[in-house]
Order: sequence, then C-alpha cells, then structure tokens
Amino acid sequence: MDIEALEREWSGSRPVVFFTDDLNQVFVTNRSELLSWQRTPEALIGPGGKLAPLAVRHVAGFEIWEVALSAYVPRRALHLTQALPVIGLTGEALMDVAPARRLAWLQTMAVTVLCLFFGSLLFLATERRRTLSLANVRLEERVAARTQDLEQANGALRREVAEREEAEAALRRAQAELVEAGKLSALGQMSAGISHELNQPLMAIGQFAENGAAFMDKGHPDKARANLDRIAGLAARAARIIKNLRAFARNEAEPMGKVDVVAVLTSAVELTEARLLGEGVVLAWQPSDWPGPVWVNGGEVRLGQVFVNLINNAADAMAGQADKAIWISLVLGERLEVRVQDSGPGIADPEKVFEPFYSTKQVGEGMGLGLSISYGLIESFGGRIRGANTDTGALFSVELDYWQEEMAA
Repeated sequence: MDIEALEREWSGSRPVVFFTDDLNQVFVTNRSELLSWQRTPEALIGPGGKLAPLAVRHVAGFEIWEVALSAYVPRRALHLTQALPVIGLTGEALMDVAPARRLAWLQTMAVTVLCLFFGSLLFLATERRRTLSLANVRLEERVAARTQDLEQANGALRREVAEREEAEAALRRAQAELVEAGKLSALGQMSAGISHELNQPLMAIGQFAENGAAFMDKGHPDKARANLDRIAGLAARAARIIKNLRAFARNEAEPMGKVDVVAVLTSAVELTEARLLGEGVVLAWQPSDWPGPVWVNGGEVRLGQVFVNLINNAADAMAGQADKAIWISLVLGERLEVRVQDSGPGIADPEKVFEPFYSTKQVGEGMGLGLSISYGLIESFGGRIRGANTDTGALFSVELDYWQEEMAA
C-alpha cells in the first residue's frame, strides 16, 4: 500500500489519527508533524530528541492526554486505541475534548435549572418510588425463586444427559460384543471345514517330506526338489488359511477406511470354502473378472464378517436340498452393489429378516443375530443392505460408497 498517498488523502482530517508499531513509534498519521514521534509514559520524543511532556489523566474509565505538539493537535484530547494484530500496528486517535467540555457546561447549567424546577416534585414522587421499590423487591424474589427452579431443572437435565451418555456407551459396548459373538458363531460353523483344510496340507507336507528324503537317499535330486516345491505350495496354502482366520478374528481398530472389496470377498470365500465343499454347495465367484482392486469406504474385518455371514446363511437356508448354489457378483453403478444370491427356498419374511433374534432355523441352530449385526455394520459404513426373493431363491444386496480421497481428508 502506498503510505504517502494515504497520508496525503488523510492530511488535515479530523480527528488526529496515527498508527504506532511495537516500539510506540508513529508509522503513519494524518498529521505530518507527528511522523516518527515515539511515545513514552512521561513524554513524546520527536525526531532529533525533541521532547513534548505528556500528562495522562483517567476520567470515568477514559484516558485524557494533555500535551503540546502543534497548533493542529489538540492540547487536551481523548486518547483512543485499537490493536491491529493483522498488520502489527496499533491505531490511536486524539479527539479534542474542548467541544465536549463546552457542551458539558451547557448541560450542567441546563441540568441545574431542571433540578431546581423538578426538586419540588421529588417529594411527591417519593411515595411512588417507594411503591416501585417494593414491587422491585417482590419481582427479585420471584426471579430468585424461578432461577432456583431453573437450576434444579438444569441439574436434572445434566444428570439425564449423563445417564444417556452412559447408556449410549453401554450400547456401543454391547454392539461390539455382539459383533464378536457373531464372529465366534461363524468361526464355530466353519471350524470343522477349516480343521480339515489345515489337516490336509499338513499330512501332505509330511508325506512329501518323506518322499523327498527317500529320493535324496536314492540320488534323485530332481524328484526331491519337486517334492520340496509341493511342500512350499502346501505351506503357503496353510499360511493363507491361517492369515484369513487371524484377520477375521481380530478386533478392528479403524472402523472406516480404504478397503478392496474384491480382496475381502476372496478372503470370505476362502474362509467358507471348506464348509461349502463339505456340504456340496457350488460357489460362483471369479475374482479374476476384476483384474484390479475395487476400493470402497468401510472396515476390512467387519465387511468380511458381513460377507461370511451372508454366505453361511445361504448355506444354512439350502440345507437338505439336492442342488445348492451360491452366486456372488459386483455391480458398478452410482454406488457399488455386492449381490449374494442362493438357490434356496427364499426369505420367509423379508421385512423382519434384519430384526434381532429373528430366525427360521431350528432351536439351538442360531441366535438370530447374524443378519442384524450385518445390517448394523453396513449402516455404520454409510451403506445399505437389503434382502429380497427371486425366482431361484434369496438375494441379498449390499450397497457401499466408493472410496474417495475427499473422505480421507
């Protein structure tokens, strides 16, 4: 900003305005004779060491300066300040109090006359004032009583809020416990198949190890190496199963994040694959149809639990049938839709299927919480889960928001 142009425009305007820096030195002003003066508690110091004694009085909370600077600066003035931290300066103004003093004298004379005139009326007004005073006392008593009632109501409201917060915390803990209970229930259903899946590669590893040792003794290193390669593949398969189990069972620290839904579905299929094979269920899911990841907003562990619950429920619904099939597909649209469809008898009551403890299974075969937990988890991700009947069986669709970098921000 052009300071010189500003000072030319301001020159001679009223009141006297100047801006000082951290050293109380005038930086810009509408009185050129004040430029570069520095203020101290006792005086103003001008360029070259010139001194102007400063007398400061405080009247009714206001600061009055008495100083002789120039003919264009009032000798007695009201001093006003305003801090301007944005530009690192302090705005100050000196307003001439002479007009105010003249006005005050005139007002004093007028008030004196009025006091003489109305003094005779004060005696008559005393009784009215006394009545008003009594009314004011009664009003204050009513206000105090009302204030006490409000304080009591406020205290009761605070206690109610605290109770509600405790109830919400207890509800969150209960929901977390239900999620863990759902995991344990799913793991219990899959335990037999998973044990078989782990036992097979372990037994095969032992056999291939014995064969490899025998081939080494007979001098056939190529065949021994082939057995070692098979052992490595089986070990990788067992490690993958254990990794999926550990990921499924752990507590998720971050409830929301960037999740590859293809990887989550593949992990859920691997966890339930043993059970489905044992019960003769054909599962149609081809991760190779999606060469790249499909990122959504959610929690990896809890999203995996939802798909494991849907696959297990589909398998339970088809128990006793000859033909059993489950189809999993992805539909790309405004939101990502994951469809889990089975060839079972369908949903008995689609409107109640997500209610807690609602179940069509035999007593002792389930708690009726799997779909309710899944509903709560998908809702917490900002998604939606629905169940409907088709010509071939039940269809559950899970809608999720695509991951966007704005979510991370």
